[in-house]
Amino acid sequence: MSEAARSATLAQNRAGATRLEAAALLVRQLARAAEADDSGRPGYARLDPQARARDHMAAACQLTCWHAGRLVMAGVQIHTRLPRMLSMVGRGLLPEQLAIDIACRLAQVPDAIVSDVEDAVMARVGHDLDGGDRPSRSAVEAMIDRAVERLDPGAAQDAVDAATESRTVRFRRGRDGMASMWAKLPIGDAEMLRCRIETDAAAAAADGVPRPMDQLRADALSALAVYSPSGPAEVVDGIELGQVQVGADLPRPTVGNAAAASGQPIRISVIAAAARGLPDQVEFVTGAYTSFDWLCQELLEGDDARVRFEIIDPAPGALDTPERALRYVLSPALAERIRLRDGTCRHPGCAVDARDCDIDHVIAFDRATPELGGPTLEWNLVCLCRKHHREKTFGTNSYRPGPLGELIITTDTGHQHRTRPKGPLARAREGIQEQVEIILNDRLFSPDGYLTNPPGTDRRDRPA
Repeated sequence: MSEAARSATLAQNRAGATRLEAAALLVRQLARAAEADDSGRPGYARLDPQARARDHMAAACQLTCWHAGRLVMAGVQIHTRLPRMLSMVGRGLLPEQLAIDIACRLAQVPDAIVSDVEDAVMARVGHDLDGGDRPSRSAVEAMIDRAVERLDPGAAQDAVDAATESRTVRFRRGRDGMASMWAKLPIGDAEMLRCRIETDAAAAAADGVPRPMDQLRADALSALAVYSPSGPAEVVDGIELGQVQVGADLPRPTVGNAAAASGQPIRISVIAAAARGLPDQVEFVTGAYTSFDWLCQELLEGDDARVRFEIIDPAPGALDTPERALRYVLSPALAERIRLRDGTCRHPGCAVDARDCDIDHVIAFDRATPELGGPTLEWNLVCLCRKHHREKTFGTNSYRPGPLGELIITTDTGHQHRTRPKGPLARAREGIQEQVEIILNDRLFSPDGYLTNPPGTDRRDRPA
């Protein structure tokens, strides 16, 4: 069994090597095609070969755009800058994901020292793998950082300065009414935030709050979200903001407080809950669910709880009119409707939020003769991030709309890829369709499993 597992691992590693080689060859092919293009396109209309290869690999290998981008970057690096790594990958000695992690990190190393860094890192990684100890991504990055700092201290400091530009905070909808938060911060700022959360959680525990420390840390972090406006001190849950005492009385963020911080009411969509028969749930426009009891508590107890409810007709084309079909610019209501329907960029594997996307006509709008081009109607509009909007406009793929917002992409090799919308409005339509099918089945089939004739009648009510 052990030998079979080793053979399977070797075959898997060699398959990964083939994918990395294919990515590098695809970039090379697209680069040659771009160089041979004598159409006189301006610079803004020329697409990066690596970006185009990423989109091809995302659809062909069923990857997200992020993973496909790393696959392409690693393939190019391995086949152009990293000869020792190329040898190990080709012999199946390096797992694909580990090779991608190392190559993507080495892509940030200056050319002057990359060969020495590669030799040091691959010698260490090869030794670890021979002993059956695969290093983690963080261990590999730390290994490369130490090598760069030893060989070129100035480059190491430049990397630190550049890394501060990538600081970010992201939120992701989870299950069961929860969400996750991911942050990338300078280590000094992160340490101060950690100390603040630990101090507040420890104070709450000392006050006798009967909750585990993990929950108290989460409560302390949420308490930092309480907004303190300028002017007279605001009182939340009996606590004067600006003079908050840590411990059991940590203030709780509210809908009204969040609305005051943003200057805008909290927007809540009711389409999905009603359509799916879930009266105990509500949905934020961002797609995050919470309980109906939570909303009622906020409306009854929250300070100035400004909430904007949006009643949206889920019927396809509800806002379409013949007059608007011939206008290039979308109305704000139609633009919001498309974003609620799509949820994210519609290119395969892309997860850019619809709020950060352009809304594009699938069949191009003809500004000179609107009647001859694609109309400004819901079925002909999709969300595309800026990168994939440029790919659609200046690339070689063809695009056509399908029913209920489906997008069909045909590559220049003849392969077809389809994506469906995944936003709140699309989920509402799926829920409505499920309810229709349930009602139809209830009318067609009696409880004993037989077809009813006529539909909707009970077999027990009919004469024998």
